Amino acid sequence: MTRRAYVSWIALLVLALLAGCAGPAPTATVKPQPTKAPPTGAPQPTNTSPPPAPTETPVPEPKAFRYSAVEPDSLDPAKGGSGFQDFQNLYEALVDTQSKGEEIKPLAAESFEQSADGLTWTFKLREGLKWSDGAPVVAEDYRYAWLRQLDPAEASYAPDMFYAIKNAKAFNQGEITDANEVGIQAPDDRTLVVTLEAPAPFWIWHVGNTDYFPVRKDIIEKYGDKWMEAGNHVGNGPYMLAEWKHDQKLVFVKNPNYEGPWKDTRHIDRIEITVVQDSQTQGLPAYEADEVDMAVVPATELDRVQSDDVLGTQWSLTDIAGATLLLFDTKNPPTDDVRVRQALAMAIDRETLANQVFKGAYPPATSFSPPSLFSYESSSFLGYSPQKAQQLLADAGYPDGQGFPVLDFTYWSIWRGPLTAQALQAMWKENLGIDVTLNPLDPQAMRDYRMSRETEPFNIYYALQWADIPDPSTWHNSQLDPDQNVRHTRYDNPEYVQLIRGALNETDSAKRTVMYQQAEAFVNQEVPMLTLLQEAIVKVVKLYVKNFDEVTTTIGQMTRVAQPPGLDIVR
Repeated sequence: MTRRAYVSWIALLVLALLAGCAGPAPTATVKPQPTKAPPTGAPQPTNTSPPPAPTETPVPEPKAFRYSAVEPDSLDPAKGGSGFQDFQNLYEALVDTQSKGEEIKPLAAESFEQSADGLTWTFKLREGLKWSDGAPVVAEDYRYAWLRQLDPAEASYAPDMFYAIKNAKAFNQGEITDANEVGIQAPDDRTLVVTLEAPAPFWIWHVGNTDYFPVRKDIIEKYGDKWMEAGNHVGNGPYMLAEWKHDQKLVFVKNPNYEGPWKDTRHIDRIEITVVQDSQTQGLPAYEADEVDMAVVPATELDRVQSDDVLGTQWSLTDIAGATLLLFDTKNPPTDDVRVRQALAMAIDRETLANQVFKGAYPPATSFSPPSLFSYESSSFLGYSPQKAQQLLADAGYPDGQGFPVLDFTYWSIWRGPLTAQALQAMWKENLGIDVTLNPLDPQAMRDYRMSRETEPFNIYYALQWADIPDPSTWHNSQLDPDQNVRHTRYDNPEYVQLIRGALNETDSAKRTVMYQQAEAFVNQEVPMLTLLQEAIVKVVKLYVKNFDEVTTTIGQMTRVAQPPGLDIVR
């Protein structure tokens, strides 16, 4: 197949998949009553008109912000998965690390300070903090939540986010069993003291993430798996859960007991989330029908949206510190051979994937890390070269793909997963002569699949990764340190591991940058993980929705409705 024919095939693939206010209340009228004539000689009234009628103040309609989302995997900060962008409106972290700019601001903590040796952080909670049921929020609630994330029995989504804390990793991996040995203490109701294993310049940024939200022990023990249902769930954030009809909708309303710093920027009364199977393909039709106020624009609709007289004034594209990734099992044949992984990487035409399949919505990747992280290092990245890819595959014992086993490619069945998988399947067939079986899974099944790869072999699976904090540790250490093994690639190059572990606690920023860039080169060349596209998101937002950009984070693309100046609806 020529390149011209290949590009035409891509166009056909895309076309085929595309086929697949009331006015004020009236014033009350008072009817005049007849009066008796005054006695003769009495003073006459100068004005016999009735008194003015009282007016009624119109009651404003509740302001609702509406959008579509997939069914949350959970409202539990320990579970991760889809939904964390939404449930963050139900909780409040100790500090705010997600606002635009680099300043870290107090939230539930009125103050926080670091010891001179960099090892101890002390947080002082605000007075009068309450949960949505009126119970006081105390430091122990945070301590319990963080230890629960580390409890091996809990199997939380990302316990490694806490590993900088003294004995956190040992507790999570069962090397110690006494939670009191972990460096998280609550000496009184308003004080939380955290001791780190070593000075960690990145750690305070994690404290503002969803992983570090508090949860209530008594509620979880009382309701078990049902503690997240409407009527059972409690949060400490500006909004609370009022309704959750599974597979249909969620409704959040103002938390009447919230007294935090964002209390007066809650202009929105209700957050209404319509549950759909795929928010990236089903959101736009609902938006055009005026059923929602914001929607994601799928890449396949970008040209139409941009050229539309109305939609063309309502869309915006925002880069995100994230990427679309492929994960390889580096211990399971045939992807245990670095030449096979390199061949698969160099047979992918990212320019075609980015600009023809996805219409320019997502920039092609040029290194493992996104450009916004200082680990980014593009000179070592393997670019598109079918000839080199074919030679590498031949060197690995598979000339022209002969004798190469059929690969299993597992991916999300929603969003960009199907388009990506089918495009890559075609590229690998054309450029390498190999066959790939596609295995689509829904988001919950995909999460379970990823977790099970800890012990089960695989070939290739698809993932989306967004930086949790503006630091390479969230990209390298949390994904590829073999002791954490979150992605289960089983990659364990000792030189790479030494670099990322050393960089984790290096306090010299220049040295730290060099160490992470050297580590980046290892990943770019040895390909345990392969970055396909940089993350970006295209949304349309109704013109009557105000302050949307100001309350939407650049990391994680979370719309924090009460974040100053506060989302508002002004019709």
